[in-house]
Amino acid sequence: MTFFARFRALPRIRPYSQRTSTRTAIAFITIGSALTLTGRRIKCDHGSLVDPNQDEGDVFPSRFRKPKWTENQYISADELLAGGPSWWPAETSGIDRCDALTIASNFESEDFISAYFGNVKDPEDGRTYIGLFDGHNGSATAEFLSVHLMDLLQRTLAKLPQQYEYSENLDLHVASPSEDDSVNETIKHIFREVDEAIIDPTDVLSSPSKTNAVRTLREAYAGSCALVSVYEPDIRLLRVALAGDSRAVLGRRIKGKDGKDTYAVHVLSHPGEKVVDKGRVMGWGPSRAFGDAAYKWSIEIQKQLHQKFLGDRPMSDDKTPPYLTAEPEIKNFVVKHGDFLIMASDGLWDCLTSEEAVGLIGVWLGNNEKSVHTDHPRRDYEGQNKEDRTVYQPKDLPVKLKQKDDTANYRWWKAEKQFVNVDRNAAAHLIRNAFGGADNDLTNALLSMTAPRSRRYRDDISVVVTFFR
Repeated sequence: MTFFARFRALPRIRPYSQRTSTRTAIAFITIGSALTLTGRRIKCDHGSLVDPNQDEGDVFPSRFRKPKWTENQYISADELLAGGPSWWPAETSGIDRCDALTIASNFESEDFISAYFGNVKDPEDGRTYIGLFDGHNGSATAEFLSVHLMDLLQRTLAKLPQQYEYSENLDLHVASPSEDDSVNETIKHIFREVDEAIIDPTDVLSSPSKTNAVRTLREAYAGSCALVSVYEPDIRLLRVALAGDSRAVLGRRIKGKDGKDTYAVHVLSHPGEKVVDKGRVMGWGPSRAFGDAAYKWSIEIQKQLHQKFLGDRPMSDDKTPPYLTAEPEIKNFVVKHGDFLIMASDGLWDCLTSEEAVGLIGVWLGNNEKSVHTDHPRRDYEGQNKEDRTVYQPKDLPVKLKQKDDTANYRWWKAEKQFVNVDRNAAAHLIRNAFGGADNDLTNALLSMTAPRSRRYRDDISVVVTFFR
């Protein structure tokens, strides 16, 4: 039997912390004669003349030169990449370690990460829930999902029993769920239910308040992709749910023909199908997302909101909405000891292929194995990162690469891919190598850019790397 927890409608007016800035108007008043410069003569309004033989340098003693930038004006790449957390959950979670990091390109990052490890929220629920939310048109929807979607998932799935029993020796990475998979159906229901509450205009249309409309529909006008993994340690079952264009990739260590470690790559999620105009939704992108209500509301509702409540102008191409859905695609996988899961927003996959990402974590484990798979990871963490001065080419990674690299950003930067292994945090390791790798000058240049110009060169980027026990 499937249990659904009804998601309540959004509060009538949600308080948000206000970011305010104060601008002080300062008037500079010059009292005295007005001066104009004509050729080499300086004329005063009262008719007197400066000596025409006097050099301008005597009047303007030095030419202005722009001060050179200083290091303390910028946060270095090393400082930014050192900001990610590492967690070592309880043994019962089935997870040895989890690393995460978000690097913003927008003025305010539109990406959010949320993680609930086994038995933390509910002593009876051993599942681990990890969510990565890549927002667009603002951060409101992604921030909302990182709290409310994850909380509702945990509270609802905690009531459901684990459904599968797999042998630990089963050499399969894809599990075949039964036709009546109540857990997956519950996840789909929760995604749809939360999205319906986000875009519901009922409260707005029944009130004359524009303030209420703007605040209530904040998450509806913005949007977000959602990538959520649910891990059941007792049966080693991993579920990956995707609505949008993020990606989850699993790496598995295998022995190569030469006896060396290499890594198999399993892409656990593909971006949702694209529709309407040559694979695009009204010129935007994925056909699965939360919010983005302009692609879901009827034309009549859009007109009412536009005319009465400061709503956006209805798009002329809207003929038969909705075009988008928040219902996710879900895949189930059986996890083995030593497997790792990379979850990342499209900002990473614009720079690295799935194979490169898995290979880079394989290289990283060569330096950090004892800080991951050990009985005392916190004690060993500081001393286990060995110095590695190697510069890795893509072909040097312990993984079989695709023949064609379909990523775009390195070509846009006119740079070659060269990788390094210097970070203690696995997510930071991937982001550094996505943003220049061995070319430290390129890395610092990219991370010194601020919005809006930075958006031409890099996206917000969020990464979570989970190592299974």
